[in-house]
Amino acid sequence: MAIRLSRIGHAAVRVRDIEAAKKFYTEVMGFRIVEEDPEHGGVFMSLGHDDTIDGHTFDISPVEDPGTALPPPTRNQVGVAHIAIKVGSHDDLKEAYDHLRAHGVPVNRLVEHANQRSMYFTDPDGNGLEIYYEFPTSRELFKRGRGDRDFIFTFEDPVPPWASSVPDDWDPETTADRYHRGTVRQMGT
Repeated sequence: MAIRLSRIGHAAVRVRDIEAAKKFYTEVMGFRIVEEDPEHGGVFMSLGHDDTIDGHTFDISPVEDPGTALPPPTRNQVGVAHIAIKVGSHDDLKEAYDHLRAHGVPVNRLVEHANQRSMYFTDPDGNGLEIYYEFPTSRELFKRGRGDRDFIFTFEDPVPPWASSVPDDWDPETTADRYHRGTVRQMGT
Protein backbone atom coordinates (compact mmCIF):
# COMPACT_ATOMS: atom_id res chain seq x y z
CA MET A 1 0.00 0.00 0.00
CA ALA A 2 1.28 3.47 -0.90
CA ILE A 3 1.64 6.34 1.55
CA ARG A 4 -1.62 8.26 1.86
CA LEU A 5 -0.70 11.90 1.22
CA SER A 6 -3.20 14.75 1.45
CA ARG A 7 -1.48 17.52 -0.57
CA ILE A 8 1.84 19.22 -1.17
CA GLY A 9 2.37 21.52 1.78
CA HIS A 10 5.09 23.91 0.66
CA ALA A 11 8.14 24.37 -1.53
CA ALA A 12 11.50 25.63 -0.29
CA VAL A 13 14.25 27.22 -2.37
CA ARG A 14 17.75 28.39 -1.56
CA VAL A 15 18.76 31.94 -2.45
CA ARG A 16 22.00 33.93 -2.43
CA ASP A 17 20.56 37.16 -1.01
CA ILE A 18 17.71 36.63 1.45
CA GLU A 19 16.73 40.33 1.51
CA ALA A 20 16.53 40.56 -2.30
CA ALA A 21 14.52 37.32 -2.37
CA LYS A 22 12.13 38.58 0.32
CA LYS A 23 11.57 41.75 -1.68
CA PHE A 24 10.93 39.79 -4.91
CA TYR A 25 8.57 37.25 -3.35
CA THR A 26 6.58 39.80 -1.34
CA GLU A 27 6.56 42.91 -3.56
CA VAL A 28 6.50 41.25 -6.98
CA MET A 29 4.92 37.86 -6.35
CA GLY A 30 2.56 38.95 -3.56
CA PHE A 31 3.49 36.40 -0.90
CA ARG A 32 3.08 37.38 2.74
CA ILE A 33 5.75 36.58 5.33
CA VAL A 34 4.27 34.50 8.13
CA GLU A 35 7.52 33.83 10.00
CA GLU A 36 11.21 34.62 9.82
CA ASP A 37 13.48 32.18 11.57
CA PRO A 38 17.11 32.98 10.72
CA GLU A 39 18.36 30.59 13.40
CA HIS A 40 16.83 27.69 11.53
CA GLY A 41 17.52 29.25 8.14
CA GLY A 42 14.24 30.33 6.70
CA VAL A 43 11.62 32.83 5.73
CA PHE A 44 8.22 31.20 5.62
CA MET A 45 5.58 32.77 3.37
CA SER A 46 1.97 32.21 2.42
CA LEU A 47 -0.08 33.19 -0.57
CA GLY A 48 -1.60 35.69 1.82
CA HIS A 49 -5.27 35.42 0.94
CA ASP A 50 -6.30 32.54 3.20
CA ASP A 51 -3.77 31.56 5.82
CA THR A 52 -6.19 29.07 7.40
CA ILE A 53 -5.68 26.92 4.31
CA ASP A 54 -2.26 27.97 3.10
CA GLY A 55 -0.24 28.10 6.33
CA HIS A 56 3.18 28.54 4.79
CA THR A 57 3.29 27.74 1.11
CA PHE A 58 6.72 28.90 0.07
CA ASP A 59 9.99 29.08 2.00
CA ILE A 60 13.29 30.74 1.16
CA SER A 61 16.58 29.96 2.86
CA PRO A 62 20.02 31.47 2.30
CA VAL A 63 22.81 29.39 0.82
CA GLU A 64 25.80 28.86 3.10
CA ASP A 65 28.23 30.78 0.86
CA PRO A 66 26.77 33.04 -1.86
CA GLY A 67 30.20 33.34 -3.51
CA THR A 68 30.52 29.63 -4.21
CA ALA A 69 26.85 28.70 -4.60
CA LEU A 70 26.05 26.77 -7.75
CA PRO A 71 23.30 28.02 -10.08
CA PRO A 72 19.93 26.26 -10.28
CA PRO A 73 19.88 23.16 -12.51
CA THR A 74 19.69 23.39 -16.28
CA ARG A 75 17.51 21.15 -18.47
CA ASN A 76 20.17 18.43 -18.37
CA GLN A 77 20.75 18.43 -14.61
CA VAL A 78 18.88 16.70 -11.85
CA GLY A 79 16.88 19.05 -9.63
CA VAL A 80 13.69 21.07 -9.52
CA ALA A 81 12.82 22.49 -12.95
CA HIS A 82 10.30 25.03 -11.68
CA ILE A 83 7.60 25.68 -9.12
CA ALA A 84 4.15 26.31 -10.57
CA ILE A 85 1.62 28.72 -9.06
CA LYS A 86 -1.99 28.65 -10.23
CA VAL A 87 -4.22 31.67 -10.88
CA GLY A 88 -7.99 31.60 -11.12
CA SER A 89 -8.64 33.04 -14.58
CA HIS A 90 -7.08 33.98 -17.89
CA ASP A 91 -7.49 37.64 -16.90
CA ASP A 92 -5.52 36.92 -13.71
CA LEU A 93 -2.75 35.39 -15.83
CA LYS A 94 -2.64 38.51 -18.01
CA GLU A 95 -2.56 40.75 -14.93
CA ALA A 96 0.30 38.67 -13.50
CA TYR A 97 2.16 38.99 -16.81
CA ASP A 98 1.70 42.77 -16.85
CA HIS A 99 2.75 42.98 -13.19
CA LEU A 100 5.94 40.99 -13.79
CA ARG A 101 6.84 43.14 -16.79
CA ALA A 102 6.14 46.36 -14.84
CA HIS A 103 8.61 45.12 -12.21
CA GLY A 104 11.30 44.34 -14.80
CA VAL A 105 10.95 40.56 -14.54
CA PRO A 106 11.65 38.95 -17.91
CA VAL A 107 9.09 36.33 -18.93
CA ASN A 108 10.99 33.60 -20.75
CA ARG A 109 8.08 31.81 -22.39
CA LEU A 110 4.32 31.95 -22.80
CA VAL A 111 3.15 28.40 -23.53
CA GLU A 112 -0.28 27.03 -24.27
CA HIS A 113 -0.43 23.40 -23.23
CA ALA A 114 -3.64 21.66 -24.25
CA ASN A 115 -5.09 22.07 -20.74
CA GLN A 116 -3.66 25.41 -19.59
CA ARG A 117 -1.76 28.56 -20.44
CA SER A 118 1.52 29.10 -18.63
CA MET A 119 4.24 31.69 -18.33
CA TYR A 120 7.75 30.81 -17.24
CA PHE A 121 10.29 33.10 -15.57
CA THR A 122 12.88 33.02 -12.79
CA ASP A 123 13.43 34.68 -9.46
CA PRO A 124 16.57 36.86 -9.00
CA ASP A 125 18.62 33.72 -8.23
CA GLY A 126 17.49 31.86 -11.34
CA ASN A 127 15.03 29.52 -9.60
CA GLY A 128 12.41 28.53 -12.18
CA LEU A 129 8.83 29.69 -11.65
CA GLU A 130 5.61 29.21 -13.58
CA ILE A 131 2.28 30.99 -13.24
CA TYR A 132 -0.55 29.23 -15.00
CA TYR A 133 -4.26 29.33 -15.69
CA GLU A 134 -5.75 25.85 -15.87
CA PHE A 135 -8.76 25.58 -18.18
CA PRO A 136 -12.01 24.51 -16.49
CA THR A 137 -11.99 21.49 -18.85
CA SER A 138 -8.51 20.39 -17.76
CA ARG A 139 -9.63 17.25 -15.94
CA GLU A 140 -11.68 16.12 -18.96
CA LEU A 141 -8.76 16.84 -21.28
CA PHE A 142 -6.47 14.67 -19.15
CA LYS A 143 -9.05 11.86 -19.15
CA ARG A 144 -9.31 11.94 -22.93
CA GLY A 145 -5.59 12.49 -23.41
CA ARG A 146 -4.35 16.02 -23.80
CA GLY A 147 -1.61 15.11 -26.27
CA ASP A 148 1.90 16.45 -26.21
CA ARG A 149 1.51 19.65 -28.17
CA ASP A 150 2.70 22.96 -26.79
CA PHE A 151 2.21 26.27 -28.57
CA ILE A 152 3.52 29.75 -27.99
CA PHE A 153 0.67 32.19 -27.33
CA THR A 154 0.21 35.90 -26.86
CA PHE A 155 -2.49 37.56 -24.83
CA GLU A 156 -4.04 38.79 -28.07
CA ASP A 157 -4.72 35.15 -29.03
CA PRO A 158 -8.19 33.98 -28.00
CA VAL A 159 -8.45 31.24 -25.42
CA PRO A 160 -9.09 28.03 -27.39
CA PRO A 161 -12.66 26.74 -27.53
CA TRP A 162 -11.80 23.52 -25.65
CA ALA A 163 -11.03 25.64 -22.58
CA SER A 164 -14.79 25.85 -21.97
CA SER A 165 -16.08 22.74 -23.75
CA VAL A 166 -14.16 19.73 -25.00
CA PRO A 167 -15.36 18.94 -28.53
CA ASP A 168 -16.87 15.54 -29.23
CA ASP A 169 -14.21 14.93 -31.87
CA TRP A 170 -11.32 15.78 -29.50
CA ASP A 171 -8.17 14.05 -30.69
CA PRO A 172 -5.21 14.81 -28.45
CA GLU A 173 -2.76 14.45 -31.31
CA THR A 174 -4.48 16.66 -33.88
CA THR A 175 -7.18 18.98 -32.46
CA ALA A 176 -4.84 21.62 -31.01
CA ASP A 177 -2.57 21.38 -34.04
CA ARG A 178 -5.51 21.90 -36.43
CA TYR A 179 -6.76 24.85 -34.37
CA HIS A 180 -3.39 26.57 -34.20
CA ARG A 181 -2.13 25.79 -37.70
CA GLY A 182 -1.01 29.03 -39.23
CA THR A 183 -1.82 31.20 -36.22
CA VAL A 184 0.62 30.08 -33.53
CA ARG A 185 3.84 28.18 -34.12
CA GLN A 186 4.40 24.89 -32.36
CA MET A 187 6.93 24.82 -29.53
CA GLY A 188 10.01 22.65 -29.86
CA THR A 189 10.84 20.24 -27.05
